Amino acid sequence: MNKTAFAAALVAAFILVFVTPAYAQDSFTGPWVGATAGYDTFTAGDDEDDSSKNGVAYGISAGYDVNLGGVVLGIEAGFTESSVEASATAVFEDNDVLTLSAGRDIYAGLRVGVPVSDRVMVFGKAGYTNQRFSLTYTLNGDTESESESLDGWRVGGGVEVDFGAPFARIEYRYTNYGPFSNADLKTSRHQVMLTVGLRF
Repeated sequence: MNKTAFAAALVAAFILVFVTPAYAQDSFTGPWVGATAGYDTFTAGDDEDDSSKNGVAYGISAGYDVNLGGVVLGIEAGFTESSVEASATAVFEDNDVLTLSAGRDIYAGLRVGVPVSDRVMVFGKAGYTNQRFSLTYTLNGDTESESESLDGWRVGGGVEVDFGAPFARIEYRYTNYGPFSNADLKTSRHQVMLTVGLRF
């Protein structure tokens, strides 16, 4: 190998080892905020039977990611509301109405991502969530309401695309809240969410 070819190979190796990883680390790193919305399915039931209601979840999220080159580590938190609710009539009386509504959901967790290119990353996530449910009972024009908050855990995964400062991601989330009101009624939800936001 002559000196010119050796020098060219050395420059190419330098670019591959030092320049390319440094460029890749400019993506998917730093603090971010975003708005999120998507499809929400809430399921409640026992070991023999369950039922699901669909709606829309929407809210805000924020976090901080560190790109280590081959892997991205991050923390995130989110606050969402949901349109999911279920109603039943003639539960205790002929003309009563009982309604269960999913309210605010607070999430905090960790995220691990693997960049598949300078602008695309696949990721997984897991964390703690707290969901508030509201129960409303109406009879002869009189209404009574009460709320209960359930602790649960969430796992999910998705794909994120970096457009520079803006980003977009789509993800699937599964959440398990355990029993509702100390009864043998298991509660969980499935969501497909789109988040758009900005990195700083």
